[in-house]
Amino acid sequence: MNDYLLNRLRADAEHTLAQAGNEAQLQHQGLKGRFRELLIDNLLASWLPPYVLCGTGMIIAAENKKRQNTQDDIIIYDRSLAPPILASPNHAPEGVFLYNTVIARIEVKSTLTRDGVRTFVQSSREINDLRISVQPGFSGQLVGAVNLLFAFDSDAEGKGDSDYQLRRLFEVMRDESVDPLSGKVSMICVPGHGFWKLGIEGEKRCWQRLTTDKKADHVVWFLGCVSNTCFQVHARRQGRDPSLGLEGGIGMYLPHPFEVVQL
Repeated sequence: MNDYLLNRLRADAEHTLAQAGNEAQLQHQGLKGRFRELLIDNLLASWLPPYVLCGTGMIIAAENKKRQNTQDDIIIYDRSLAPPILASPNHAPEGVFLYNTVIARIEVKSTLTRDGVRTFVQSSREINDLRISVQPGFSGQLVGAVNLLFAFDSDAEGKGDSDYQLRRLFEVMRDESVDPLSGKVSMICVPGHGFWKLGIEGEKRCWQRLTTDKKADHVVWFLGCVSNTCFQVHARRQGRDPSLGLEGGIGMYLPHPFEVVQL
């Protein structure tokens, strides 16, 4: 059955990448939104929990902290925790979302540039500064929204460096005084260049690289990690230990071909 799931995911990923390549031939104002739609409609929507949806708009928190970057590409939110404050009475996917409901934010790029990396890091730092609102007397520990970067292509190959896209991210993070191991950024996926995620090795945080170099596989494992994250965060925010239940994302059914990247 694992082979069936993996082949199904690969087929979906290849279809999405082919569509993105076709759309990239058109230079029009709505192209960025189209890339976002491809990622949601072809991939994310099918593999997220039933209580999790994708939207786009602005994330706010109770303390009303001012943000410079207020348009977030893909907001993955848990509608079982609190209602989204949608701008449209018809429940359109665009609107304002309470930080308590937000599981992840994906910034989508058609072509990744250093300036694009910088805006992602800056917006991720702002999101990380927001705080979850809790009941009086709450004593648990909750993790805020994770920040993920997905780009269909990059403007630089890296001259044979298989970790070039990650190292460029690290360079910008350090320029912006953000520790690469801080958790303010959790994943970067650039199909054809690589997929990397922040993981745990020996009880310490580390960045891990997917060892396959296939474009579709980069998308598949990105999707698997996002799916797993949604199930795990939902359980924790309900005060449950996800390791004690059966619920889990599609990533549970995939092998784990990752290796640690030396910073």
